[in-house]
Amino acid sequence: MIPVIPFPDGLFGQKQWYVIRSKPGDERRAGLNLSNQKIETLLPLFESYQFIRGTAIRKIRPLFPNYLFAKLNLERHYEQVKWTRGVSRILGFGEGPAPVSEKVIQTIQERMGNDNLVRLEEDWKQGDLVCITSGPLKDLIGIFDRRLSDQGRVRILLNLIGVDVPVQLPKWQIKKVA
Repeated sequence: MIPVIPFPDGLFGQKQWYVIRSKPGDERRAGLNLSNQKIETLLPLFESYQFIRGTAIRKIRPLFPNYLFAKLNLERHYEQVKWTRGVSRILGFGEGPAPVSEKVIQTIQERMGNDNLVRLEEDWKQGDLVCITSGPLKDLIGIFDRRLSDQGRVRILLNLIGVDVPVQLPKWQIKKVA
C-alpha cells in the first residue's frame, strides 16, 4: 500500500514552482525527462573555467548542483515527478513539498543572458585589490581599474618596477583579495 502524503492546504489545483533534488550529476537528465512529460523546468547554469596544465577550459555547470526547479500541480504531477528517472525527491518540510516563491524564479530568470547562462555579478570596484589566479602573471597582486567589455575583459594595474602598468585580462583570471 502506498502511503498518502498530506499536502499543505491551498496547494491543490494550481501550478507552483518546487525544488527538485536530482540524483548526483543527473540535473540535466532529470530536467530533460520532466520536460518530455510537459512539465516546465528551470535548470540555472553558469560559466566557469577549469585549468588543466595551464590551459583554461570553459565549463558550463549547474548553479545549484543536484537541484533544479519544476512548475507543477502537486495533485496531478506528484507521483509522476517522484518516479521520473534522474529525480531523487521534491524538497519540502515535514508535511510535504514546499513551493518556491515566484519572485525567486523571476530573479534567476532576470539574471539569465541570451545564452541562458546566469550572470554572476562580481563586486569589483575601482581600487579593489585583486590577485591573478592563472597564466604567466599568476599570484601577482594588482588594483582593479575597470571592466573593458561584456565578454569579460578587465583592466588591472600592476605595480612593476615602481610603475603602475595597465594589464588586460579575462575576468575569470582574477579574484578579489579579502
